[in-house]
Amino acid sequence: MGDIVGHMLAYSQWQNGALREYQVHRRFYASNARFNKDSTLEVQTIFRWPYSLQSTVLTQDGSDFIREHVFDKIIEAESNMLTSDQADIIPKNYDFSFVGKEDCGGRPCWRLAIKPKRKDKFLIDGDIWIDSADYAITHVHGIPSKHVSVWISRVEIDRQLSRIEGVWLTNKIESSSSIHLVGDVLLEIEYAYDSVTIVNGPGNLTTRRN
Repeated sequence: MGDIVGHMLAYSQWQNGALREYQVHRRFYASNARFNKDSTLEVQTIFRWPYSLQSTVLTQDGSDFIREHVFDKIIEAESNMLTSDQADIIPKNYDFSFVGKEDCGGRPCWRLAIKPKRKDKFLIDGDIWIDSADYAITHVHGIPSKHVSVWISRVEIDRQLSRIEGVWLTNKIESSSSIHLVGDVLLEIEYAYDSVTIVNGPGNLTTRRN
């Protein structure tokens, strides 16, 4: 089990250095059945190594309340966490235990349970799936180890990643939240990458464009 985590950390370190830029079109959608409200936000996000993340709103429609209290909070948190390892899936933040071998979209993978070492709304109590060839995290599922807010009683998060030019990037996030006086809010974020630039060695850049 220690070898799996060690290889995972080595791959993560490589990707953090190799990934120089990506441009992605993201579609945020959230809905609340109780009040028949929904909201959609489309943004263009550009990451540039090492710590630059800029999101530009392209279109927005629907509930202003959902946009301000859900979408805007997510985008703000993304930028704030970019320079910190406090939410990273690393031994500093988590204990790991082996669950078993599984199939992840046609690729063999290992499933590990992750247990946060402290209560933190950005740390997930749940499971991760690690690709057996790349040792990259391909899937994360669980609940925050600390209540996100006094108004939110439950949050369940599912994050899926896909392999693009040898790096694993988020392609979809789904979550469900129970909010006092509001009810359940379902959230979905879809990712469509326009370009991904990695460096394999000094001066060796590779760019993939869709």
